[in-house]
Amino acid sequence: MSPVALLAAGTWLAFGGFIIFTIQWLCRPTILVKLPGPSGGNWLYGHVLKLMGAKGLEYQTHLFSKHGPTTVIKGFLGTDMICTIDPAIIHTVQIKDKEKFRRAEGPTIMLRAVLGGGLLALPPDEHRVQRKMPIFMSIAKEATTTIDKELAPSKGSKEVDVFPWATAAALDLVGEAGLGYAFNSFSGERNEYSTAIKGVTQSFGKTGPFVELLPYVHRLGTPAFRQRVMDLIPSGTLQHLRHVVGLQQGQAEEIIRSREALLAAGNDLSTQAGRGRDIMTLLMKANESAGSESYIDRETMIGHMNVFIFAGHETTSTAVSRVLEVLAHRSNVQVRLREELRQYFEANPDETHHDGLLELPYLDGIVREVLRLYPPVAAISRICNEDAVLPLDFPINTPSGKITSIPIKKGARIMMSNALFNRNKAIWGERADEFLPERWIGSKLGEVTQPGSRLPGVYSSM
Repeated sequence: MSPVALLAAGTWLAFGGFIIFTIQWLCRPTILVKLPGPSGGNWLYGHVLKLMGAKGLEYQTHLFSKHGPTTVIKGFLGTDMICTIDPAIIHTVQIKDKEKFRRAEGPTIMLRAVLGGGLLALPPDEHRVQRKMPIFMSIAKEATTTIDKELAPSKGSKEVDVFPWATAAALDLVGEAGLGYAFNSFSGERNEYSTAIKGVTQSFGKTGPFVELLPYVHRLGTPAFRQRVMDLIPSGTLQHLRHVVGLQQGQAEEIIRSREALLAAGNDLSTQAGRGRDIMTLLMKANESAGSESYIDRETMIGHMNVFIFAGHETTSTAVSRVLEVLAHRSNVQVRLREELRQYFEANPDETHHDGLLELPYLDGIVREVLRLYPPVAAISRICNEDAVLPLDFPINTPSGKITSIPIKKGARIMMSNALFNRNKAIWGERADEFLPERWIGSKLGEVTQPGSRLPGVYSSM
């Protein structure tokens, strides 16, 4: 065998060995007890396709009904994944020992590649400034005025698609409060940045289990090589996503340049979108006086912009639309809510911010109950950073006996279903599927949850 052929054979053997090692490493046991769960699953994606598909909630309902509140399914390349609605596990992973668990790498890499970075947390005093900005009330009034005009010509009842208006309002809100930028969504004018963001949102939902491959593709070769590989992937969804990302990045650059020019000229920003108190302006001002450790470069700044818009407008518009849909089917709830709001605005005719509205008990109960029944984020995934033990509120019967905790190894994956936990009758009682705003008012919560049940710490804020 010639030296060249020998080298080629050695290269392929090494590559094959690496692939085998990777698969063996992925398939190593990370859950140290046998848990109930479904059989089968796709050879590549396991049961993830069913979890993430259009009928994902139906599949989860079947999964937990058949196998109990904590089960195990097959993930990427046959890896085991814990699926749970057990309060003790949720509390441990998200609150008590949250430093031991990290977000799944696939979605994180996708977000960084598409959006450019993450949004830095603001100090509490700056968050309070955001809440008091009068733009929230003005945009809400603009949205209601637009809906009123649409309904005015009709006589009697009329079917209305409120989602586009909710999306427009959410974009304007996060645009002004976050970027100091007016999308003017209700004007009917085409805005390239908002169009690109909507394109990213729609394409994200179609990428599906592809994100599971990203942690491995992300490690291949140089950025230029990975870019070339992405060029060759025959996926219309992926290529469309890359196209709208390019538009989004260009528009974000233009917004930053415009805001930098205003700051450099020393212009009065109180009459501009965001009133000079938006998050991006605060970050830019901080850059002017920040030391090297706190300085935020342009790429990261764009990432902050994109993450804020992407995360803010989609979840907000979904929640607002769901609130309106729920109210449309419950005239008795509308009557009570209108009376509460009427009394409030009669006592506060010059209200310019929404702090007082947050104190209204029935309005608050409606919002909490809608978010319980229809959470904008239906599930959360985490990966264990170190060996750990997950306690159980609901013991599991296994072939070796009943267990009250689950020992796991580093790398174990946990998927927590918000949507199914929020309707679990073992927690919320027999009326778990009912819309009851009253359950959040006063001491009512204890009356409509199961005796002796405890909500995980993630619900302490609700």
